Amino acid sequence: MRGWWALCCSLLAVPALAADPLPAAEAAAWLQRMADASRRLPYEGIFVMQQGDRLQTLQVENHPAGLGKESRLVVLDGQPREVFCTGTGSVSMDLAVKGTRFERRLGSRHFPDLLPEHAADLATWYSVRLGDSARVGGQACRQVELMPKDMFRWGYILCADATTGLPLKATVVDENRRPLLRYAFVKVRQGGSGRLSKQFPAIRGNPGVARQVEDSAVEVSQLPPGFVQVAAIKRRLNHRASEVEHWVFSDGLTYISLFVEPAPRKAVNMKGQSSRGMVNLLTRQVGRQQVTVLGDAPWPAVEFIARGVSEK
Repeated sequence: MRGWWALCCSLLAVPALAADPLPAAEAAAWLQRMADASRRLPYEGIFVMQQGDRLQTLQVENHPAGLGKESRLVVLDGQPREVFCTGTGSVSMDLAVKGTRFERRLGSRHFPDLLPEHAADLATWYSVRLGDSARVGGQACRQVELMPKDMFRWGYILCADATTGLPLKATVVDENRRPLLRYAFVKVRQGGSGRLSKQFPAIRGNPGVARQVEDSAVEVSQLPPGFVQVAAIKRRLNHRASEVEHWVFSDGLTYISLFVEPAPRKAVNMKGQSSRGMVNLLTRQVGRQQVTVLGDAPWPAVEFIARGVSEK
């Protein structure tokens, strides 16, 4: 057990500072190469994810499907769970529940598919640097750093396969380069049959059905530079009697959610940070609505959006 922990810690260590920023065109090329590899290449493997003192092991497989992809993510420890992803979204299956419980999720990205489809655009908001060569999961890779040019995003340190560009390791860091979240393959094989080993599940009914927000009681007047609205739906959440509006804003790498619901009689403004320091949250009353903004993003980004919400 001690040997396994030592192996994981060595894989998840934060690399040293890289060289000077790349010119814009070269930076865009590196970003796009890594993004394309994570979608268009067939691969399968096992990776570890560490956040704080929590360590989890997952199995992943990915196969191209038309202009998009199909992927399957399996949690190997703790509660049995699988996630199937396509280009239009994903479905999470809780296998520990009798009869299997399904849940639709927004988005379909997971490690190593962390970068957006048009990843070259990130060079506007992140400085890209090349670091040393390394070896992860038995394969040679090159360190690539994405450091934010402002206070609205976390930094990313990736290690891209030397031949294909597939990210084999990723570390999310704060403004002081302290690790917040880390991923690393312990075993990976690129290439394959081109089809999932287990078919996308046949889902009965419409779990987690969502409707588009057509007329909200609030509006958002400001977003951090580079962020755009990517979704605005109505959905039911656990422990909520009625539907909640769920808006999502992103720069392609960082995601921030806004939840809108009727304000309770005793509304309380609240702000906070997760125990592991990556998730920030702010709740406030806007007219007759209660809005909650949260995301895996620095506090200034969450506060910037929350302060820009007003009643129509």
